[in-house]
Amino acid sequence: MTTRIVIVDPLTLIGRELARCIEASPDLTLDIDYRHTADDDEHQIAELGAMPALVPPLEEDDELDGASLMVVASDQATARTRLIEGLVSRRPEITLVDVGRLPELADLTTPATGATARASDRRHLRVAHPALVAAAEVVAALGPLDPVRGSVAAVDPVSSFGREALETLVHQAGRRMQGGEPDHAIGGHVLAFNQIAVDAEILSEEAAQLLPELPIAVTRTLTGCFHGHLAHLSIELAGPVDDFEVSEVLADHPRLVIVDPPAGLELVIDRDEVLVTRPRSAPDRRVVAMTCIVDGLRVGGALTAVEILRNLTVH
Repeated sequence: MTTRIVIVDPLTLIGRELARCIEASPDLTLDIDYRHTADDDEHQIAELGAMPALVPPLEEDDELDGASLMVVASDQATARTRLIEGLVSRRPEITLVDVGRLPELADLTTPATGATARASDRRHLRVAHPALVAAAEVVAALGPLDPVRGSVAAVDPVSSFGREALETLVHQAGRRMQGGEPDHAIGGHVLAFNQIAVDAEILSEEAAQLLPELPIAVTRTLTGCFHGHLAHLSIELAGPVDDFEVSEVLADHPRLVIVDPPAGLELVIDRDEVLVTRPRSAPDRRVVAMTCIVDGLRVGGALTAVEILRNLTVH
């Protein structure tokens, strides 16, 4: 059975990655249409999924040509973004998946992974943050060892703000190298040669929704790296366990790959797995720490969105 969907803003970094992931998923039978939320009224023309595509603007009276599912791949809000909320209010039967994680849609959506989407009755979802997708995989793997609580320190790259942010980073770096102050900000910050600790309230709420049985404390840091997400995890177990046993449990999980440090962000480009540094325990052998590295355009991005779509459309 073919499902008709509309992808909003397919020309962003995450939108193009989504097109590649859909193209690589022959089990998904989708009839895809496109819209954009740019401020201009012109149609956009691009090659998506090895085919030319026409991308008209999203309009206030747009009914999406009978689509039952809308995927939002926007990397910034515009005046047209508000039309999305109005559209789903008019058509409560439509399913919304926000892969761009727009803050403006946060109150409308619930964080999800492929697994939670399968079990949820919610119709308005957003792809969970890459650090939390990685943490959820680790927690699932550690299930036999009875995790009781933990913490996640998420470190986000500039690419999470979209393609224009990468160009802005280059500008910021050039200005700082010359001793000047950058003229343009990334999410309100100067990230060139810098790291910024930011509020993690939304991520804390996401963690509570994704892992309701496991208390998780969350912090979030923005970094000047171009690409690749980090998640520093600390998990307390119910009883003492040695590092070798923890490594064995993690290695048995199909989506986790154990790596020995040093391990750089370049290792995860275009990879579908969560790379996990070999775990290290506290002296009591009950608290175990590790670092997860993921390509956030895929894990906690387009690949996770495709898993959500699969669980929503393939029966």
